[in-house]
Amino acid sequence: MVAAAEALAGDAPMGSHHLLEALIRAEGSMAATVLAQLGVNPEAVASKVDAMDSDATTDATPEETAARKMELRVEGDEVHLVFRDQATLALARTVQELTTAPIRATGPLAGRFVPLWTQTNEALLTLVQSLRPEAEAETRDVSRATMLVRRVLHDRLRRHNPPAED
Repeated sequence: MVAAAEALAGDAPMGSHHLLEALIRAEGSMAATVLAQLGVNPEAVASKVDAMDSDATTDATPEETAARKMELRVEGDEVHLVFRDQATLALARTVQELTTAPIRATGPLAGRFVPLWTQTNEALLTLVQSLRPEAEAETRDVSRATMLVRRVLHDRLRRHNPPAED
């Protein structure tokens, strides 16, 4: 149960909503049975959790709040990673003021961008695996909890990020 909640949280700190979803989706468990008998539906819980603003709860960390304001876009042959939190924006403005130019990963700064590149690609790979849970299951031996989490994340990511219309 805790493993499923941790998997739902991903790299973010585990919150009470992750535990709630893991409980309600643990087939055959006492908690899931009681919640089902009370009429609590797993999809309704997931939808409500997604609709709520965790920033107003004790579950929200400053990092998670900042991450919720991020966006990743592909525009032509470029990937744009957009940060909207004030702390990152202020730091980027300070660096740009000090360099009087756009911030580029050239010269002595190239090495500083390697961790950002690595973490971005790892995050994208994780998203690909979450959106293709069936392919992952065929190629690797994964636990039942992991498959459950991937199925839940797949459905929720698709619902919150519909394909762009042409």
